[in-house]
Amino acid sequence: MYTVDTLQTTDRDPRDRGEWWRHQVSSIHCPMSFKLPDNYHGRLQHQRSDTYQLVRWWGDAEDISRDQKQIRTDPHDAYELLIPVEGVLALRQSDETLRVAPTQMALTSLDQSMDLRHGDGFSSIAFVVPRERLDLRLLRRPHSGVILNATSGLGRIVVDLISSVRENGASLEGSQFDALCDRIVDLLALAYNADTAAPSLDVQDGLVASIRRFVRENAHDPGLTGAVVAARLGWSLRNIQTQLQRVDTTPSDLIRAERLALARVRLQDPAWHRQSVTQVAYASGFGDLSTFSNAYRRHFGERPSDTRSSALAED
Repeated sequence: MYTVDTLQTTDRDPRDRGEWWRHQVSSIHCPMSFKLPDNYHGRLQHQRSDTYQLVRWWGDAEDISRDQKQIRTDPHDAYELLIPVEGVLALRQSDETLRVAPTQMALTSLDQSMDLRHGDGFSSIAFVVPRERLDLRLLRRPHSGVILNATSGLGRIVVDLISSVRENGASLEGSQFDALCDRIVDLLALAYNADTAAPSLDVQDGLVASIRRFVRENAHDPGLTGAVVAARLGWSLRNIQTQLQRVDTTPSDLIRAERLALARVRLQDPAWHRQSVTQVAYASGFGDLSTFSNAYRRHFGERPSDTRSSALAED
């Protein structure tokens, strides 16, 4: 489901505006604590699908915090990209204090304690991303808030695309909104990797590593295909194919190799010795025993039963 809403405190009784604002912001992001007056003035524009949220807000001064108790009670498993438009945002996370100006954007985790503070006349954009959507694209995961350049290069493209999605929000369908947000995540990951990776690290290698990691973690799924990998990672199938071509493989070859590796580990694992070779094959993502046996012999130079026999002899 995709919705676009504009919400503002002026539609509420002055005595209820502060509490109403607390409720709205917490429901959009996650449960937080606020220090603000009862007669608070704020406005927000909210685009939301089942996967992504994009918010532009204007407001008076406020202090916002999220502590470990709130995180344990209501884990959110998401990142938030904050892009100030007017005013400066003070952000504290993991004992690091950052000042985020309109020329910058900050990538933060909603599952780490944080404190946010800004003055009157402040406005900002917030883009909420499921953690797995971004983690699979990152060379290294952020341990605290990270400031990125929003005025040039990839950072500027991220900001421009977010602005365009906001401006055209009412004319988009849910699938279009999600597809555009997927592209934003791709670009954000590239900007983050370029700004934070050591010079010797190749960003493209990081993308290949993300594909390999996802396939390895899901090789047991008999429905896993290149198209499924692309959809789950939020990329195009062509992009997946291009990245894997750099390392002389294809989506189907990579999936088969990871399934074979998983099956071999299980054939050698004493915990799986009660399972037949056929059961191991099916549990490792293969849908046909003959296909599995032939592929296994070509890959490892022995039959699956030979691997099982050798493992049993060593016990």
